[in-house]
Amino acid sequence: VDIVPVTPVFEQAWLDAFPVGLGFSNLGAFPGADGAEVRLVNVEYAWDAEHEDIGPVTRLRGEPETLYAFHGTAVLGVLLALLNDYGVQGGAPAAEVMVAHPDTLVDGLLEYDVALAIYEALAVLQPGDVILVEQQVYGPDGEFLPVSWDEAVRDVVEAATEQGVVGVVPSANGGVDLDDPTYGGVFDLDVGAIVVGGGFPPSYGEPRAWAGSDYGGGVHLQAWFTDIVTLGGSPYTDLYFPRGDERQAYTSVFGGTSGASALVAAMAAVVQSARIAARGAPLAPRELRALLVTTAVAQVGAEWVGPQPDLRRALRVSAIP
Repeated sequence: VDIVPVTPVFEQAWLDAFPVGLGFSNLGAFPGADGAEVRLVNVEYAWDAEHEDIGPVTRLRGEPETLYAFHGTAVLGVLLALLNDYGVQGGAPAAEVMVAHPDTLVDGLLEYDVALAIYEALAVLQPGDVILVEQQVYGPDGEFLPVSWDEAVRDVVEAATEQGVVGVVPSANGGVDLDDPTYGGVFDLDVGAIVVGGGFPPSYGEPRAWAGSDYGGGVHLQAWFTDIVTLGGSPYTDLYFPRGDERQAYTSVFGGTSGASALVAAMAAVVQSARIAARGAPLAPRELRALLVTTAVAQVGAEWVGPQPDLRRALRVSAIP
């Protein structure tokens, strides 16, 4: 329900067709393109379950780290914000969305284990479903790296791929070259996930150019690194925050590889759902990744963050019976 005062409808450029957005608009031509045929798990710190524009979300496991509730709320807004006459819209609003917290309460303390969160989430997923790992880890010099730096995470993401579940992983926000010899080729190991870097949106001088994320040959796709209009929460309250009510917070500046990965995860859910509706079965994870890459728009610049996916082109190829 729209909480008083009345929340306006906010423009979301990322929903529009290329070159303005990423292609989520006018998906009604493709049955199932609302995500209704799939489940989507977000490995996330926390979220605000009371936000006015979030539908049902199942908490699968773990304990929320409430300091970062704004982060999960913004990500869920990108994935599934409700189709209604106020606020914003999610990219896959009919998908069944669940959250797995990587923190587990043990003897009164929180223990952080991303691999365990992914492993336990796989018990409720099936081929065609999507798992978004909204985490990054510290590298040898304290820099941010993708979670695939951790061998246990690589193993469980590869298990997800073998199960037919699409993994989406941020390239992380360290601004480093993942091809650097320091990392021993770890990020060249292909476990089947989609690794997402950050590129500038069209509102910047060089759209689709590297915007500050980690980059390198192991990154498959890019999406917007900034200016994502979605649900908010302190401190992301620039767009709408009447009476200081967190349940009505909206932002126009969400981003990082968290935002970029959420956009790509929503695309993956839409394509898989439409594919199931049209042909009765989803694509295998590596097939989906290849589809999104081959139907994408080329990046700009030298630092490799991959091309920008075009959802409408991907659907025309994959979801027409």
